[in-house]
Amino acid sequence: MKKTKKKAVEPKQRKTYTLDIKASAKRYYLIGLTLQEISKLIDAPVRTVEKWQIAENWKQLRETSQIELKTLDLHLSGKTYKEIGSLLNISLATVWRYLKIAKTIKENGTN
Repeated sequence: MKKTKKKAVEPKQRKTYTLDIKASAKRYYLIGLTLQEISKLIDAPVRTVEKWQIAENWKQLRETSQIELKTLDLHLSGKTYKEIGSLLNISLATVWRYLKIAKTIKENGTN
């Protein structure tokens, strides 16, 4: 049997991303899109977007405490969960969650 030479496999070139693409991904994250949605929009693997999120601490930047405190203010003024949800355009479950978080923030004195 004749031995055939195997062709050397060249390593796959990694795709590089510009700062504009990273900034777009961050913007998408801050407006509330999931990592999967962002990866489809910018055509990058989910893991890459996740690494950017972790490295640049995007979670802290996605600040929702203002809306949570607004939810608490509306609740304290006598609005029902349904009224708060329609005013802020959020679901009843989200109203409940925001109130829970806002009450915790108020109790701890963190603002």
